Amino acid sequence: MLPSSAATTAAMNDWDDAERRVEKAQELFEQRRWPEALEELRAAISINPYNGGWFFNIGLTLDEMERFDEAIEAYHKAIDIDANDLQAMQHLGIDLHRIGNFKEALLTFEKMEAIDSSFEPSYCHRIITYADTGDHEKAEEMFYLARLYKEHCPHCYYNIGCSLRDRGLFDKAIYCWQKTLDLDENYPEVQVRVAEAYWGKGELEAARQHYLIGLRQDPGNTETLLDLGDLLSEMGRTDDAGEKYRQAIELAPEEPDGYFCHGQWLLRQDRDVEAAECFGRVLQLDPTYPAAHLRLGELYARRRELPQARKHLRAELLLRPQEPPVLMDLANLLADTGQNRAAVACLKRLVQIDAKNPSAWQNLAVAQFLTGRYEEGIASCREALCHDAANHMALYNLALACEHLGRHDEALAWVRKGLTLQPGDGSLQRLELRIRVLKWRGKLVRGVRRMAFWVRPGRKLA
Repeated sequence: MLPSSAATTAAMNDWDDAERRVEKAQELFEQRRWPEALEELRAAISINPYNGGWFFNIGLTLDEMERFDEAIEAYHKAIDIDANDLQAMQHLGIDLHRIGNFKEALLTFEKMEAIDSSFEPSYCHRIITYADTGDHEKAEEMFYLARLYKEHCPHCYYNIGCSLRDRGLFDKAIYCWQKTLDLDENYPEVQVRVAEAYWGKGELEAARQHYLIGLRQDPGNTETLLDLGDLLSEMGRTDDAGEKYRQAIELAPEEPDGYFCHGQWLLRQDRDVEAAECFGRVLQLDPTYPAAHLRLGELYARRRELPQARKHLRAELLLRPQEPPVLMDLANLLADTGQNRAAVACLKRLVQIDAKNPSAWQNLAVAQFLTGRYEEGIASCREALCHDAANHMALYNLALACEHLGRHDEALAWVRKGLTLQPGDGSLQRLELRIRVLKWRGKLVRGVRRMAFWVRPGRKLA
């Protein structure tokens, strides 16, 4: 063993080395050299694992690298060392929100309030968390509570603006975001949010102008470029839209988003070969990218290359998409390529997600009829009518299904209901005539059978 004085000297040297590493990490952090800063910080805590501030700095560095799960772990360690570290809790709550763990984020912000009820960020950050959970009433409550402690907070105005936008209150959202800019003219993403609000209002040129301002502030933001491309497509400025998608690809050639948007643009231009190349590139970069297999399946179906179309459509189904428009398109293509059972599975998932969508129920009914599941199809048609009592196609298909099952009176009842809604509908009128004929023939056949039963060879009528 070392003498006690030597051991103390060695320990002090180690601690000095840890401090030097933290100072070096600070310099690297300011130079945006995140991996090197992280390495220095981790070397420091390997020497002294009891400094909560160093774990906090690790969390900040990981945040810059967008490694939020690891950052959360670092903030937890900082809080384990200092249970009242409000800054660590604040960043922990923000990262929990980022990864979609809203419940834990809210609990963290509530804990901050319990430690210091005047700490304004505990309210400010709950505005956006409540907004993202759809609880806009609580979001507003947090906004007004935050202003009791800090009347002019750009974050509060930004966050409540997002809540207002989600409710379709675009003018109020724009007002709040303008207040954000009044307080901090360089606040990130505000111009893009304003552009989205103008787009929601249908003021497309105003939206375009604000997207351009946002791009001047952050020229390398490919997400904004892609959104602007979508806006330009809606404005009918097709060539300009394509240029934005190509710019996004040039800026981030290893990101799949640009290729996907460009592929969709090419698809709309009927440039199928180039579109297929783009979607293929998307899947090379991310084999699970949403709707990439779907679009390739659509391309192959167009060209009547059904085996390839079916392969990609099944691959998309296996990824378990959750977006209603994607599920609807996928189901339609599955049915078009003869995969009716897969279409039923897809549409069942859709009505679980969007149970009030009459079109989803109607398409499910058709898919069930195509697989011979008439009673289930009838139930789905009835569900469609629950959400849209004037659904003409649901009434027509109900009548067809009942006709197929020989339930002519019920079929006629559905036809008559449809004709009440659309008296001059030729398809319903023809269907009514056909069902009446079938019903009459059925009566005639039953009458002949009864006569055959009553009058037998060798027997005389009474």
